[in-house]
Amino acid sequence: MRGKIRFTVLFFAVASTFARAQSSGPFASYDCRPEEEMIRATELENRAKRVKQLLDSLIASEIATAFSIPDILPVYEDTLNGWKYWTFAENFAFGKNRGNIPMITALEALHPYFRDKVIALIARARKAGIELAVVETYRTRAKQMEYKSMGRKYTRSGAGASKHQYGLAVDVVPLVNGVPEWHNRALWHKIGVMGERLGLRWGGRWRKPYDPGHFEWTGGLTTPQLAAGQLPLPPKCSEQYPCLEQDLKLLKKFWNEWENNQAVMARKN
Repeated sequence: MRGKIRFTVLFFAVASTFARAQSSGPFASYDCRPEEEMIRATELENRAKRVKQLLDSLIASEIATAFSIPDILPVYEDTLNGWKYWTFAENFAFGKNRGNIPMITALEALHPYFRDKVIALIARARKAGIELAVVETYRTRAKQMEYKSMGRKYTRSGAGASKHQYGLAVDVVPLVNGVPEWHNRALWHKIGVMGERLGLRWGGRWRKPYDPGHFEWTGGLTTPQLAAGQLPLPPKCSEQYPCLEQDLKLLKKFWNEWENNQAVMARKN
């Protein structure tokens, strides 16, 4: 009974917030049923199924309670212009020089499995009293080359050599009293261990460069394999992500739109 009550609350929360514009937050796997079946389904049925699919796909039940409902529910499914809704941050938004090309901060820009791992990391950190801000998720090749032009302290990797270019890396920073805290090694260690327990690779273990805000997951694939177009398949892929193939195809389309957009920015700069 308790579970039914909770789902009812979430369902009506969707009904009241579905139309509200929101540009951030992970989306559930897109429904890959035949189009004619989708047309026959009622709007409320679709909403209920999307909520259930989202909750079922989250890798830990703690996430549902750690995030407020609007943070995690999908509110758009625009397969043509969805990339335009992705959030981004301008230079110095997190107290550091990060270049003139905006940083994409949307979690929905990440590989779905990795996205859910990042959600879990943020949720666990929040439960531990640590608020994490997402600094950058997907990174275009133009943005990667901008970092490289800024010197080795930013990156040694050129376009296509960073896991960010494949939606498999994220940069975060803890907020202390609302201010980004980049230099507290003890705090970074707590966050890093949380990420490692989720199966993520933590940049705080690297010596050159030491990059404690960086987390990534590749599913065992190498950079050349990623550059050749492969993307990792998560464990229990068909169960947790039944439409992963369609999701990744759409992601690649959106990534390409951002690539074109920021390539123009790079030429202007």
